[in-house]
Amino acid sequence: MKQCQFILILLFMLTFKSSSLYSQEWSEPINITNLGGYSMDPDMVIDHNGMIHVVWSYRINDWYRKIMYIYSEDDGNTWTAPLDLLQNTDLWMSQPHIACDSKNHLYVTYDYATGTADKLVYMVVYDGHQWSDPILVSEGMPGSHYNYVIIDHNDRVYVFWDYSSTSDNYYKYFENNNWSPPYCPYPGNEEFYALMEAEVSESNSLHWIGASAGIWYFMERLQYFYYDYTSNEWQEPQMPIQDTITVGIDIALNNSELPECAFRTYPSPDDKTKYIRYEGKYWSDPELVAGVDGTQKYQQIAVDQNNDVHIVEQQKTVEGYGLVHYKKKDDKWVGQFIDSCYIVNFPKLIFKTNKLYCVYSKTWVVEKEFFADIFFTKYDIITNINQETRQTTELKIYPNPGSDNIYIEFENDKDQHIDLSVFDISGKHIKTLISEVKPQGVYRQLWNGTDKKGKEVSPGSYLVRLKSGRKSVTRAMEVLK
Repeated sequence: MKQCQFILILLFMLTFKSSSLYSQEWSEPINITNLGGYSMDPDMVIDHNGMIHVVWSYRINDWYRKIMYIYSEDDGNTWTAPLDLLQNTDLWMSQPHIACDSKNHLYVTYDYATGTADKLVYMVVYDGHQWSDPILVSEGMPGSHYNYVIIDHNDRVYVFWDYSSTSDNYYKYFENNNWSPPYCPYPGNEEFYALMEAEVSESNSLHWIGASAGIWYFMERLQYFYYDYTSNEWQEPQMPIQDTITVGIDIALNNSELPECAFRTYPSPDDKTKYIRYEGKYWSDPELVAGVDGTQKYQQIAVDQNNDVHIVEQQKTVEGYGLVHYKKKDDKWVGQFIDSCYIVNFPKLIFKTNKLYCVYSKTWVVEKEFFADIFFTKYDIITNINQETRQTTELKIYPNPGSDNIYIEFENDKDQHIDLSVFDISGKHIKTLISEVKPQGVYRQLWNGTDKKGKEVSPGSYLVRLKSGRKSVTRAMEVLK
């Protein structure tokens, strides 16, 4: 079976005037499922021993899907064989979610009999030795779906779902081997609330981000929901912005335990990725993260140990879709393509112990048939801070801006193949300046402002990419005439 080839898309970022792209910092993506069918909707958790656990939905046909599970004990380098959690033989199981308690017990929730009026929310539990039989959570509430599971620091297990009969959210919690009755956070409201992604604070309170729809405004709006554990009360929802939004929302807590959010405005042509943060009393004004032409979906956000914000999303390219990582550099959002394929979607981003971890689905086509597997990649925050510090001197361009004689200087740290090329901002190749094995040393290369046919390029923004072995560095430059 032919996998899709990786597509190098260099820059689309000048929409928001980023000055440069950073080098390839994510590990080489690896296929962790290799099932040959259609895998989708991955979710991930990392337990207290550092083991990585992933669940996903595996499509057999339109009305038959399984819930699969896999784990890694060595930080994602190798993975076990996929396990069919339910031994399901004929139903559509979907929307798997996974969480872990302090004892490293695993809790997987999922929608049962999706596509039917009898859909329900179930859960299976791993106690460290074996998986339980399926446990019905939304008992007596056919039409339950869109489940979510989250566990607080006292090992209280919350399971949320949407009940289609009333268009309300409900939840139960499992504590001391007992289930609570079902609760509705916001009963009897004229608005429809959808609680979508959550984080738990050190005080065991829940911070949710989601959406609302109502008769008083057009389309969906962003909503923030807060459950105070101490008072056992849900606070009134907050609408942080007035923009209309669509699916593509995520939340993270920063080092001060205040929420930060990535979301997708909609409809087109206002289809953009934006970011906001809660500043104690008020929400910040939205920041534009990316607003290039094309669809941007499946926004995910994480905050690292340095309080730096990372956003991952799907973005359309000229040949399919790419997975893009954004972070702030010099007060500007700078993007990097992690991977690309015919379709790249459903990313799940986690920060844990100085690293970012991401799983996502890649889809390709063979003889008009679609295939998809789950891929994994990681990003070491500390290592890449050190790499960025070194790389600032590895590729110099001067004068910049420049005209017909621009010098490019770089240091090669060992004997290896060097590729030095110029691209326009859409990623189109303009000219290769060096493509050969070079010994260790410092080099200076002249570019006279012409393309590979010797024709002068138009004034504007261009990219210089240096590939030395497996390392890649890209810098932006301005050409004047």
